[in-house]
Amino acid sequence: MRIGVTGASGFIGSHLTGALKKHGKVIALSRGKSLPSLEDLKSFVPGVELFFHLGGVNRGTDEAILTGNVTGTLRLLEAIRKYGEPSARILFASSAQVYRLKNRVEKISETSSLQPESVYGVSKKSAEDLIRISGLPYTILRLANVYGPGCRPEYNSVVATLCQRAKKKLPLKINGQGKQNRDFIYIDDVVRAFVMAGFSGKPLTGKTYNISSGQMTSLVKVVNTIKGFEKSVKVEFKPGVEDKISYCCDASRYKRKYGWKPKTSLLQGIEKSLKYIGKRK
Repeated sequence: MRIGVTGASGFIGSHLTGALKKHGKVIALSRGKSLPSLEDLKSFVPGVELFFHLGGVNRGTDEAILTGNVTGTLRLLEAIRKYGEPSARILFASSAQVYRLKNRVEKISETSSLQPESVYGVSKKSAEDLIRISGLPYTILRLANVYGPGCRPEYNSVVATLCQRAKKKLPLKINGQGKQNRDFIYIDDVVRAFVMAGFSGKPLTGKTYNISSGQMTSLVKVVNTIKGFEKSVKVEFKPGVEDKISYCCDASRYKRKYGWKPKTSLLQGIEKSLKYIGKRK
């Protein structure tokens, strides 16, 4: 089987690509400085039966984010329809940011209204819609806060940022009192979810699933967990600038469908993240 992976050189993509090699021949489309053209994709899609679409943009100008996620997805779908296999299927890495995330107290399910509060969330919702109307068999996985070895500090993970600062013996800086909550999910658990969706033998039937821990975890708990390993590190709280994002997602639909559940606790995940950063110093 030929398996196509967009965003193969990114954080999630690099982990996933390694796991997919036991299931077939992986054709990787790495992130480039420019958006792949339809002609570029002409050599990527032929013969591929299953696409894992992780490529996109989550930092930069609003235009860059919209172009990378919306136009990029549209071009991929056009290339599959024009040059790809009639049996091609697609698994898409979406985001919990398609939901409203401020001041949530209840778990967010897949049936919750889609009210993205960022351009990135809007772009992911739009990409979902393009896939939904493409005519291709698909499954969409909406990811919570993914962290773990290889995640870039100061870019897409507060856990990675805090772990790097701890290893550098710098103060762990927290906006407000750190009571805001996130839903953190370890990279290996996310990779297992993608592999299960692609190779369980169950058809891709246009369903959407949350992939998350289902746990509200405060930033204070993250900091205290890090301090359990790096005891000399100080914490600095910035009063008056606490963000209002607090949420967790309900992943029970995916658990029922595939028998999946997270295996890595926050304690284990942070320990592995610290070890990874320590080795790279």
